[in-house]
Amino acid sequence: MSRTVTFGNEEEGPFYIQHIHRSGSFERTQHLHEMYEIYYLYEGERMYFIRDRSYLILPGDLVLINRRDVHATSDSDKLGHARVVINFSDSFLENAIKEAPYLLDALTHKTPVLRLDLPTRRLVEDMLGKMLHEAEVPQLGQIFSLRQYLAELLLFTARYTRIHPITSPEHVSPLHRKISTIVRYINTHFDEQIRLEELAERFEISPAYLSRMFKEITGFSMVEYVSLVRVQEAQKLLTQTNMKVILIAEQVGFGSLVQFGRMFRQITKTTPLRYRQSR
Repeated sequence: MSRTVTFGNEEEGPFYIQHIHRSGSFERTQHLHEMYEIYYLYEGERMYFIRDRSYLILPGDLVLINRRDVHATSDSDKLGHARVVINFSDSFLENAIKEAPYLLDALTHKTPVLRLDLPTRRLVEDMLGKMLHEAEVPQLGQIFSLRQYLAELLLFTARYTRIHPITSPEHVSPLHRKISTIVRYINTHFDEQIRLEELAERFEISPAYLSRMFKEITGFSMVEYVSLVRVQEAQKLLTQTNMKVILIAEQVGFGSLVQFGRMFRQITKTTPLRYRQSR
């Protein structure tokens, strides 16, 4: 379990897989990207913030994250873990998705965490093991084989979520539940002015404590998270409408086009116009 296997580039895609074992603390990683993500925990515990709430991830949990979903991982109270993470783009499975669009069903499910029983864990670990073995050494048909194994895993998740009732794990604590409520409020009021003091008063918590615990639980400062949600909404408008960029900036809550452009580039590594042209 101590080996590290990495295939592809996490930032560029179209397919990336990494299996790694860490014995100590691992600093929080934050993401908002165009890739789908699959995460499986073999050993240890991790905290995972996804969309609007945090989850304690346990061995045998399979985490499924849709593209453009805000997410972040961090240490739990128990340090050290072993996991596999897979990122892939639409283009990697383009033909398979056209033929079987249900392959992505589990990635859009309202609950992103599948808590698997022991026989199902063995089935998933066997599929992941085949993928990791294929990723280790370049050989004839490697990409084709990885594509087939990924489709097999996605088919499993689509069937699993249709057959089994999926319930969200309990919140780690009442404070985690309260932060989740605040996150959901931001998610629906991102186009308004959001001030820390007003949020603190609304949810009956001191501004300093809210600021500190919001960062600890979500992985983002309040300002960072609001900007992420606004850029996330702007991405939808850029791809789904013909609205002018300046109008999109106003609609998602940015004070100026300059501020919008700067924050959009910082988060997506491209400009709004280039983003629209590339979709």
